[in-house]
Amino acid sequence: MSPFLVLAALLPAALLLLRVYRLDRIEKEPASVLWALLGCGAAAALLAYLLETLLTALLDRWLVRGSMAYLAAENFLVVACTEELCKRLPVRHIFWRHRAFDYRFDAVVYCVFSALGFAALENVLYVAVSGFRTAVMRALLSVPGHFFFAVYMGVYLGEAKSAETRGLRRQQRYYLLCSAVVPILLHGFWDFDLSLDAPWATIVFYAFVLIFFLRANGLLLRASANDTHVAS
Repeated sequence: MSPFLVLAALLPAALLLLRVYRLDRIEKEPASVLWALLGCGAAAALLAYLLETLLTALLDRWLVRGSMAYLAAENFLVVACTEELCKRLPVRHIFWRHRAFDYRFDAVVYCVFSALGFAALENVLYVAVSGFRTAVMRALLSVPGHFFFAVYMGVYLGEAKSAETRGLRRQQRYYLLCSAVVPILLHGFWDFDLSLDAPWATIVFYAFVLIFFLRANGLLLRASANDTHVAS
């Protein structure tokens, strides 16, 4: 794989990482934590691949490949559920108690770094096989998709962290649930719609992407502007 293709595969993730890093205005996160999250995200991609391979084999035994039920199960349960939970795992179970995690927007930063570590490795592997055209398409859609799924996940995890520090257990459970379910549904619909071989599905997909990106970007900017200490 040429250095040019490696750069083309990694540049979209790098630019989005820089964006969320600059939006963390109150207190920058330690470089060691951010690099660790990138590494965890890349490891999560490998874990997700193994789980998806296993789950797909099971799905092939239960449902008819290509049927609507198969496509729904494959995209929502096998792909979206596996990938989003794997990306969420480092934030929720490794860095949740880290002393640097003391502002709500930190959760967005952590989720984005984990997700883009995942996306960067995935992108390199896709581009290595399919070339520059794939790099361009994934730079415009797939990598930003991972980024914005992570924004939703991070906003909800930030709320869950804040609720935890205030002893609001019911609110914490609600936001923890949302931090998993909302990205899974968004990711699942994204992949499910792409798997439908119909002209109307293509129109729906691009309309969904436009609305989703605009709303998620607005959510990101509001989360940055309204950042508070998790105990506030």
